[in-house]
Amino acid sequence: MLFGLNNNQTATFFQTACINVMRVIKNILLVPATGYIFVYFSEHLFWARIRPDDSLKSWVSAWIAYSLMAFVFLVLVAQFKIKTIWPLFLAGAVFGWLGEGIVVQTAYEALPLSISFTGLAWHALITIWIGWYAIQKSLLAPASSPTLKLVAAIGACSALWAINWWLEPDGGVASITAYAKFSFVTTILVIISYWLANWGASAPFQPKRWVTILVSAIFILYFAFVTVPAAPISILVLPVLLGLVYFGLRKNPEKEGEGSLLDQFGNRIPAWKFLFLFTLPVVNIACYALALTLNLQWHTNWILYLITTPLGFILFFASLVKANRT
Repeated sequence: MLFGLNNNQTATFFQTACINVMRVIKNILLVPATGYIFVYFSEHLFWARIRPDDSLKSWVSAWIAYSLMAFVFLVLVAQFKIKTIWPLFLAGAVFGWLGEGIVVQTAYEALPLSISFTGLAWHALITIWIGWYAIQKSLLAPASSPTLKLVAAIGACSALWAINWWLEPDGGVASITAYAKFSFVTTILVIISYWLANWGASAPFQPKRWVTILVSAIFILYFAFVTVPAAPISILVLPVLLGLVYFGLRKNPEKEGEGSLLDQFGNRIPAWKFLFLFTLPVVNIACYALALTLNLQWHTNWILYLITTPLGFILFFASLVKANRT
């Protein structure tokens, strides 16, 4: 017997301990896996190439920063019991403004448009709605066609976005070989991340209170000592934006009851379905090679700006309205 427990009690004790340990491991792995998914859609697809100042150190640093933001995002999804796309967009807005409004200060460079691009127009719309939500939703679908269509569309659109860097002073034309290596390596890493995120989400996401306080303190201190001195107007803008998000999410737990999207995305996805994600780099590289062969000179960035910047504002206020409906 262990500590005066009989055999059945001892077995139950060890079983409970193993379950708790496994939950902690899954919770821990879910955060960096989600963080890399965010890196892939917010950084790799945005810059669309290896830049001259890129290094393994800078990529790891970005992954750590995005993992901290991913932790906050996952806490919001779990605590506010987010199950639908409208409150999800609000959580995505927090993620976007943590990145663009605290870590870097681009959210204040061209107010009010910079509030949307890129915090709402890219991070909330593309990274969260498409990269985090739509892809995982499609992988859970019984048929394979939703995933194939979605990732093929992402691959084609990301190639069209990539060619805008050809016309930028700080851009440059990556060779097909270099672009293919970049696309395949980053996609392999994100496929592993989707698999780990699916495995990690199979346990309830219940981080310790002190961890949540610690991560929150990191962002608060960074905001106070780095962001505010660099962009003093942030002390007025960011609290208002985050206050609007809280206004939109505050009643969501009462409406939704138990559970969140994390519970849905914790349903097991067969390993072979993740192979469909390789359609993304194949289509991406093919479209890029075609554009390079045709020597296309398209300012595709302006097309994206003109569409997604107003769309970010529209979706944000629509989310506020829809999230508050009973």
